[in-house]
Amino acid sequence: MRVFEERQQFNQWWLYAILGAVLVIILLAIYKNTDGFMDFNNPLLILGLLAATLPIALVLWMQLKTRIDREGIKVVYLPFGSSKKFFPWEEIEECYVRKYNPLLEYGGWGMRGIGNKKAYNASGNLGIQIVTRDKKNFLIGTQQPGEARAVIKNYIHKINTQSNKY
Repeated sequence: MRVFEERQQFNQWWLYAILGAVLVIILLAIYKNTDGFMDFNNPLLILGLLAATLPIALVLWMQLKTRIDREGIKVVYLPFGSSKKFFPWEEIEECYVRKYNPLLEYGGWGMRGIGNKKAYNASGNLGIQIVTRDKKNFLIGTQQPGEARAVIKNYIHKINTQSNKY
């Protein structure tokens, strides 16, 4: 049996440009309002450095991990442990790779959505669309649409073949 595994990170240049600009602004403000960067007892310096580095560290640490195997489709958005999702094949009504518009359909990238329509995506505009038997829609962004499509097709075919035996 084939397995599909993918690990993605945010790689939009504009995100890093915004974070870099914010970092520069915060560092300049700290530098002007303290004795350079030498006054380590100043809470403004410590808070400013934390405010500047934590968002950058979070974005660099964030990963979208997807696994498709004989059990189903698993996805997790690290470092958010509560983001784990598992879709067993027997609960999936439809599954296919499609092009989508992250901004118009989901409001951007990341963990998005409301109600029965949710998405986990890190970049790009291609995703694995899952529709469950209870009509919930879930989209997982992918940078490897061909590989994902082939593995999904393999398991969907096996499930359809097995269900026709009974």
